[in-house]
Amino acid sequence: MSLTKVLLVSLSMGVGSLALATDPTPTDPTPPAATADKAAADKAAAADKAKDAAATAKTATSPEGLTPDQAKTLRSAGYKAEGRRGGVTVYCRYQTAIGSRFEQKSCGTPEDILRSITANQELVNQMQHGTINSQGVH
Repeated sequence: MSLTKVLLVSLSMGVGSLALATDPTPTDPTPPAATADKAAADKAAAADKAKDAAATAKTATSPEGLTPDQAKTLRSAGYKAEGRRGGVTVYCRYQTAIGSRFEQKSCGTPEDILRSITANQELVNQMQHGTINSQGVH
């Protein structure tokens, strides 16, 4: 026999033995019902932890006294922490005035900025619902 025939037969036997081999099934000491109950309990515990973490994150405040939602509102409005003035962190953003090509820097305390954002949102809502008359009075 030639060397190629020997190698081909050996290779065929090796592949055939792998194809016909079966993996031994591991024996699980816990019954299937107990496994499902444990999985459901683990899932419920994970959901409770996630709820607790979300509640803590919503109520946690930064060193400036901002909640994560307030900090997110400031960031989405384009404000960034610039520094501290009088012990209060000041947030600033650059904005272009109407009719100008030059940017102006506007800064303020988080409380003032959030109050302004809230007032502007209320004004927009009132305008959309038609509750403002020509004098701007409700």
